Amino acid sequence: MIVAYSACFYDWVISLDQEVALIYPAPWNSVKAAYIFCRFYPMAIAPFHLWGLVGNHEQSVCESYYHVLSACAMPTLLSAQFILMLRTYAFSGRKTWVLVVLSISYLGLTGVIIWVLSKELTRLSPLFFFTKRNACFGISDEPDITVLAASVLQGKGVPAPIAYHMGMISVLATFFDCLNMLVVLWHWVRGRDTFGPLGKSFLKQGMLVYVIMTALNTLAICAFLSPYLVRRGLASSSLFANILPSALACRLVLMLRQKASPTETKLRLEYSHMVDNALEMIAVDRCPEELSEGGFTLSISTDAETQH
Repeated sequence: MIVAYSACFYDWVISLDQEVALIYPAPWNSVKAAYIFCRFYPMAIAPFHLWGLVGNHEQSVCESYYHVLSACAMPTLLSAQFILMLRTYAFSGRKTWVLVVLSISYLGLTGVIIWVLSKELTRLSPLFFFTKRNACFGISDEPDITVLAASVLQGKGVPAPIAYHMGMISVLATFFDCLNMLVVLWHWVRGRDTFGPLGKSFLKQGMLVYVIMTALNTLAICAFLSPYLVRRGLASSSLFANILPSALACRLVLMLRQKASPTETKLRLEYSHMVDNALEMIAVDRCPEELSEGGFTLSISTDAETQH
């Protein structure tokens, strides 16, 4: 978890110049609001999450705070998907049916996350049966103490049914990412000759972000649904899948803004290239007969002269 949050903070620091130039001066819209929330919310809750999920607390403390920890995790799980949904909708030419399909899928994912984190994760980690102090993790199933004790004593870890519902969230998040990729690919195949530089940049960078997010969610699925929790490194894979997509989505927004708003140096290079091309065309169109030592001779013929 510390590594994941550190990566988000590092990405923000190295992107701060672009953010100040491209995001803050822009007028307020859904993309700007989503970017600011997606960028700063994970860093804002990082101290609280690190305190609850990395610290060593008594059971009474966790009973008071683990519901709040779950509630704080909800926006983190959804913010990156919201930005990618907006970018996919824009790439499709703002088609209504794309917005409807993606919105229904997004609302479904949101509903499942709220249901799991508020209704299913209603018990504390079973490790409190063996230790007086532990991190504040919630579970979704009441474990069999006998089976749990035997599993832990044998070094196998905690049985996996405890993480079944969290695995379901990762499955739905992967489905949503794949749906966005299919929409982008479908529109690219149908109109690949009509996309400008901005559309082509989104196709390259956006698809890379989709693939990385899908890979992270796939790792989380393997973590949550594999036979044992402790041995498979649950925290690293699942928390990276929840936190890093926010940084990836923000990076995609900055890249598209940079492409749509080139720097002064890039504009000068483009204008210089245009002027060079224009001068070459003028040089080709000149006729040798119209050149003289003192300059150019401009011949104008009237319609009457043309008829003669």
